[in-house]
Amino acid sequence: MIATLLLVGCVESSGPAVPADTDTGASGETGGSGDSTVTPEPRPELTFPADAEDLDAAAEVVQLTLTAGSAFRTIDGESVLRYAYNGVSPGPVIRANVGDTVIVDFENALDDPSTVHWHGLAVPNAMDGVSWVQDPVPAGGVFSYTFTATDPGSFWYHPHVDVAHQVDLGLYGMVVVADPTEPVADYDVVLVFDALDEVEEGEGAADDHTPPDPRTVRWTVNGVESPGWTLAPGSRSRARLLNASNTSYLAISWPGARLIGGEQGLLAAPSLVEGLVLAPGDRAEVEVDAGAGAVDVTTALWSAAGGASYGDDRVLFSVEGGESAPAAPLDFVFSGAAPSLDPGTTELLYTFAGGAPDTDWLINGEAWPDVTVQHVALGAEVFIELRNLSATNHPFHLHGHRFEVLSIDDAAPEWARWEDTLDLGIRSVVRLRLPANNPGEWALHCHLLGHEQGGMMTQLNVE
Repeated sequence: MIATLLLVGCVESSGPAVPADTDTGASGETGGSGDSTVTPEPRPELTFPADAEDLDAAAEVVQLTLTAGSAFRTIDGESVLRYAYNGVSPGPVIRANVGDTVIVDFENALDDPSTVHWHGLAVPNAMDGVSWVQDPVPAGGVFSYTFTATDPGSFWYHPHVDVAHQVDLGLYGMVVVADPTEPVADYDVVLVFDALDEVEEGEGAADDHTPPDPRTVRWTVNGVESPGWTLAPGSRSRARLLNASNTSYLAISWPGARLIGGEQGLLAAPSLVEGLVLAPGDRAEVEVDAGAGAVDVTTALWSAAGGASYGDDRVLFSVEGGESAPAAPLDFVFSGAAPSLDPGTTELLYTFAGGAPDTDWLINGEAWPDVTVQHVALGAEVFIELRNLSATNHPFHLHGHRFEVLSIDDAAPEWARWEDTLDLGIRSVVRLRLPANNPGEWALHCHLLGHEQGGMMTQLNVE
């Protein structure tokens, strides 16, 4: 989930921001010399990915068609051929309730094989989209994915074949699994962030396993650079954030927003978001109040090879709520659960290393596919230790499961913390508790996709 909380404070109630179907305004900046005034260009309107069309009328079944293909996108005034799901990037939002059966009829209209991986969802192993549990869907081929939405949260989908290249070109979208017992916001929206300058003539920085210089990265929000979001007066929104970039870290500052959820549903306790860092693959949920007024949501320069960097903050998007009284906070029930006790035992140890010139990225000294497969018993409680021996961060992602964070560099979290993607800092040691409750042959890897394709992936069998 959230790679790093830069400045957070617990809060009893607060307000972030919310959407409306209205045009967005300008940034509000003026300047100039003498009597002249410079009026800035109005920001493009922030738009939101449409929900996938449910083709099944049954209340507890969600069925849709998802087609991976090529689509043109305008970048710097030029039409560029990219990839998209159902003709759009980000792809359509797949929405379900806890307990629903989800059926996704996947059609591959690309010229190359592809699959769909359901990042963060506890799907059956045969539905996971990795190449050793299903044959990649060939060009022109079809495959039907079926699973039950077992847990609430904000998840996402993307290929797991030639993953760095295909994600880089736009194949990604979000999955929202709702808990019907939770309060409903006026607007429930997704904000998908991608790093535009990771792509160059159809190839990304991930292809040479090197993260881009954060000073050159241009972020998009739902496919648009620096848009404006006008909120309906008096409204309150639940915004689900995803860093869908291949290799770039996103350090966000959102004044007034309340952090309520992570990758696996609601947090144990809310916080004010003065700043958070999302590693590639990370998600977060914030509550936004239109009464918070006009704010700029900004990003600071942040590098996997050194954290916070120099340079001015940049505006990701602006939020305008108009002049309205604050809306009542949503009445979420936060568990306040404490983290589990760490027994100090280790069943599995994973070390992350490599990255020197002309070398692979390694887990336990091995590069995929020449790895030692680990085995654990179905139903076991497994204690895992992660050690980063390299000079860069690595977002650790385990397929098919969620895990509890017990400690980071010997410091236990204040609240129970469940993740499926956790950023592993430079020279850091992290301890995890894994309920091994989903049988199969599961991938675990670094979610800097260039690192993954450079060898930083291994396999854990639950049997």
